[in-house]
Amino acid sequence: MHLVAKSGARIELTPLQTQVTTARRTRNQRVEVAADPARDPVSTGALVAHAARGFFDLGRRAGNAGVPAPAQGPPPVTFRDEASGALRVVYREVVVRFGRKVPQATRRRILAQRGFVVRRRNAWAGDQVVVYHPDRKYAGEELLEIANAWTALDEVVFATPNFVSQYWRLAMPRIPTAQWHLVNRGTGGATKDEDVDVREAWKITPGKRAVVVAVLDDGVDIDHPNLKSRIWKNPDAAAPDRHGRDFFLPDDDPGHFDPRPKLFRHPFDQMKGNDIHGTPCAGVIAAAAKNGGAVGVAPGCRVLPVKVFHADELAADEHVANAIRYAARHAAILSCSWSSGYSSDLQQALEDIAAGGRGELGTLVFCAAGNDHGAPVSYPARDPNAIAVGASTDQGTLASYSNVGAEIAFVAPSSGGVRGIFTTDVSYPDRGFNTGHAAAGGADGLHTSEFGGTSSATPLAAGVAALVLSARPDLPAAQVRSLMESTCDRIGSGYDANGHSPAFGRGRVNAGKAVAAAKALR
Repeated sequence: MHLVAKSGARIELTPLQTQVTTARRTRNQRVEVAADPARDPVSTGALVAHAARGFFDLGRRAGNAGVPAPAQGPPPVTFRDEASGALRVVYREVVVRFGRKVPQATRRRILAQRGFVVRRRNAWAGDQVVVYHPDRKYAGEELLEIANAWTALDEVVFATPNFVSQYWRLAMPRIPTAQWHLVNRGTGGATKDEDVDVREAWKITPGKRAVVVAVLDDGVDIDHPNLKSRIWKNPDAAAPDRHGRDFFLPDDDPGHFDPRPKLFRHPFDQMKGNDIHGTPCAGVIAAAAKNGGAVGVAPGCRVLPVKVFHADELAADEHVANAIRYAARHAAILSCSWSSGYSSDLQQALEDIAAGGRGELGTLVFCAAGNDHGAPVSYPARDPNAIAVGASTDQGTLASYSNVGAEIAFVAPSSGGVRGIFTTDVSYPDRGFNTGHAAAGGADGLHTSEFGGTSSATPLAAGVAALVLSARPDLPAAQVRSLMESTCDRIGSGYDANGHSPAFGRGRVNAGKAVAAAKALR
């Protein structure tokens, strides 16, 4: 099964619960659709139930007991995006984006032809609605057919089932001894100077508070002693989102305006390590040095926490796309240390902020390339409006887990060599990577020495971009990217005539050179 977007992007979907063969005609081609559950025999019952509870119970709060089930018709269908393996679950909603000049009467007519009505209008995308059929419970294959038929219309930009998708956090734990990624002195088996030259950048600027980096992840500990002074604060004192948002919870849940890591009531969520990924990412960007703790690459800048998924890594595509749009309203840079399957809604959100973010200067979106040991770059890192970041080691080599491809912009230091990345950890008792062990980052449990992967490389690169914008806040996003690419340190091999390597991109990002080049611009 596949879904076609107007851009030409194609997502391959394999149903796990049904076996169907159908035919679909688009404007230019006839597409044969075959689904065979034997291709992927993964048992998904528990995940389907949990996804349903978290997103599609249509009124119940996430974490409540009980699993909603359709009153009639077939059960929900689970798919995997064949390009990424991402799990996708859908009940009955379709996200539809109309063209800006399409009259409301025309929109209603298109929906009414199939008996669909608007469930809600998207507050973050004015021409976008979420629709459903009030009297029917469609199977996933039917919703795909309807979505493709609508997408083929001139009046529709895209239509897609509102999938609940799997969003993988991309940490690869290792045990470092210090923040070598900032200043590598060549101790402990590492290679001297295999770092981002942050001291040279700090001679110009350690970052400015006006530059905000959004961390889209599983929650950020805004009370952490090394982070609390660096957390974004809404300038509108009356706004409910004082320090960011939680897009995982329903809009009517009071916790929707609290981006902190959370534990949910359902036993499935009471796993150790619940919501622990966003805090280390935030620390890599902007942690303030305190009591000998970790310091971020841009400690003068601020972080906007935006929670998009929970410990189980399931999230509704619509919610994640809206989180992207929300973040771009308040932040110049987005850091996304996760991967997922392709989504038309995600693609559109990235396109929207690339064109309209920062007063049309464009929002920079840094995405982890993936930790699949040399596999193609994951989504959304491979999106043309994202900046794909791979990982290098403390010895100046490519991290063995880092994905590769033409989309790689550059690499940034992370785990995979002798040491990994030392950064902030969730400060709550018995939570996080480090629950209170000196060898794991400190006896107080405030830091971890067990963080890495492209999850860590991505916020490091985003923090370097924050330093560049601190030096020159007027730069368009494309120029910031160009500066960072042109000032990279070439490491490793495999570079073509244009200076690009599928493993290293343009090389390892260099904060000192990038900031100096930005400052020198006239």
